[in-house]
Amino acid sequence: MHLPFYEKEKLDPAFPFLAWERLKPSFWFPLHWHAQVELVHILSGGLDVIISGKSRRGRRGDIVMVDTGLIHGFSNPDPETGVRIFQFGLEIFSRALSEVQAGAAAPVFSHLPLLRCGDGVVHSRLERLLDELFSEYQRRDSGYRLSVIAKLYEFTVTLLRDMPARQPSPGKDESGGEKADGGVRLKHNLDRLDRVFAFIAGNFDNPKLSLEMTAEKACLNKSYFSRFLKEQTGQTFYEYLSRVRIRQAEQYLMESDMSVTEIAYCCGFNSIATFNRLFKTYMGLSPTAYRGGKDP
Repeated sequence: MHLPFYEKEKLDPAFPFLAWERLKPSFWFPLHWHAQVELVHILSGGLDVIISGKSRRGRRGDIVMVDTGLIHGFSNPDPETGVRIFQFGLEIFSRALSEVQAGAAAPVFSHLPLLRCGDGVVHSRLERLLDELFSEYQRRDSGYRLSVIAKLYEFTVTLLRDMPARQPSPGKDESGGEKADGGVRLKHNLDRLDRVFAFIAGNFDNPKLSLEMTAEKACLNKSYFSRFLKEQTGQTFYEYLSRVRIRQAEQYLMESDMSVTEIAYCCGFNSIATFNRLFKTYMGLSPTAYRGGKDP
């Protein structure tokens, strides 16, 4: 199973850009982080957007912006949720972006992380640019790379000129740079979370996996570990563990012939009723209905 915390997506160094759609089944993804900027355009339905421990409900038309290195995830989708995802490395802008950001109040992609579809003319322009970006990347006509880069520049200039900047993130000073101790603290927290999430990913199928066991792995007492995880991710230990288990159950339902009961036990649940309840809570459908069958 691959449940990344640090997602090492390999982009082409000559053209560090990817775009894809996720329409069925409903899109969601556990907490993770990566070096690329990520834009998520919600095409239908809605889902919870979690960025740096804060959760907001995203709905049709909203644009989610995730700056580099931020812990983020997507959960609790409506059954009909569909999204387009764009990932790109900042090096695609060459030196131009760094020169612009040097004089800006904050890095460009640390602007408002969730742009609402009701924001008017500017939002419509950003949606149009994302539609054109996706179309260019999918068609790949002659010169498509130049066109994608040009539209990314236009998207970025629109953010700079027409959207309000977000307040500096924790660990960053007013210029958007790392505070003297903020960068060290951020790296320490990410390293600790990396170990914790890797431990959960490797042991989620153990029905006895507990907060106490995981806190011991993080070399923290139970109370402090519980507060730390909530502050860093916006989720309790058991919320995150349940999401990891349900994510794996989703893959088994779509890719294997195992029965629902077998899947439940393989994913660490010791109660079919609990598995069915949590799956429906997170996915909006029962496991049987999600697989395409009919509930009894």
